[in-house]
Amino acid sequence: MQKRRLGRTDLQVSVVGFGGIPIVAASRAEAEKVVGYAFQRGITYFDTARAYGDSEEKIGAALSSVRDEVVIATKTLQRTRESAARAGLKQSFRNLQTDRIDLVQIHGVDSREVLQKVMGPDGSLAALKEARARGQIDYIGITGHDPHVLTDAIRTQEFDTVLVPLNVLDRRATETLIPLANELGVGIVIMKTMGGCQSPLQYPQRDARFLGKPEQDWPDASEFITHFGRDGFERAQRTLRFVLAHDIDTVVPGFRSMEEVDYALKAADDFQGLTPDEKRAYKFGELPPEPFCRDCGSLNATPACMSCPEGVEIPTILRWDTYYTFHGIEKWTRDQYPKLRTKVNSCTECGECEKKCLCHLPVSSMLKSAEKRLAYAW
Repeated sequence: MQKRRLGRTDLQVSVVGFGGIPIVAASRAEAEKVVGYAFQRGITYFDTARAYGDSEEKIGAALSSVRDEVVIATKTLQRTRESAARAGLKQSFRNLQTDRIDLVQIHGVDSREVLQKVMGPDGSLAALKEARARGQIDYIGITGHDPHVLTDAIRTQEFDTVLVPLNVLDRRATETLIPLANELGVGIVIMKTMGGCQSPLQYPQRDARFLGKPEQDWPDASEFITHFGRDGFERAQRTLRFVLAHDIDTVVPGFRSMEEVDYALKAADDFQGLTPDEKRAYKFGELPPEPFCRDCGSLNATPACMSCPEGVEIPTILRWDTYYTFHGIEKWTRDQYPKLRTKVNSCTECGECEKKCLCHLPVSSMLKSAEKRLAYAW
């Protein structure tokens, strides 16, 4: 397994890490078996969180005998209360059966308001810096789903690592965050490598993972096979290859079985860069042509434009229009558009969305263009 330095830290991590959410659904014995197998296969970076059920306990038990040979990264969901973050750390030490944690990340910072509180005098960053000064944790990271918020965060140079989504359909992190992180020496960890798309694409790409098959998941499988492959192994291979081609340090796909570990490691072990055909198919290194929606607040925060007085589902419409125009997913988006509760035909062109758009986009004209593409059946 290839190892890389995690940003400016002195941590050497496997290029494929272990995402600790899926083992929550496994028995204690089975989870420990999968974690132990991943270590035997060369995985040395294990990502978990106290918010992930009993993931910390299972990972801590499985790695207790090899603690000094692995890098354990956990998270605190207590972002705005220093005392709560301090108490959560104590529990993480107990769960992980260790008196030192390599990396603790402040979890799910998806708005600038939350970031400001995190870094305030009563925020969780203060608790982590105190623990670092005591030698209880080595490094401090930040996680989130909005690359623009995370860009602001790492500019402060308070964070050693950043955990962000990157996959074939969500490449926002490549615009500013990843180049800046590399410039500053901030370690880059990638999540949601195998999809992580928004609902209703969310189910076949995130939850089905290796098991889902395009012909069952989507109304027209041909549009998705190009991006994701025909079966579980091909899906793992293609999506991981796309992410590994970027200038990042490690990825943390979630594993629930030894077979899934093998799938991912096969893709990583064989990786020598994308082929010319893959680069063309993925439009590698490209972003959608301007203007395009950056999907700010795509998961845990509410986009500013969603204050539309008519309730037009602006971010969803513009995201699907990007699927249509940039990724060539046309039949699926036209099939989904009529199911929206409030479509572009409800827009009164009041201009409120454009006043509040953080990227200063011509939202009204973008919606009209999207309507022309998405509103008509084949």
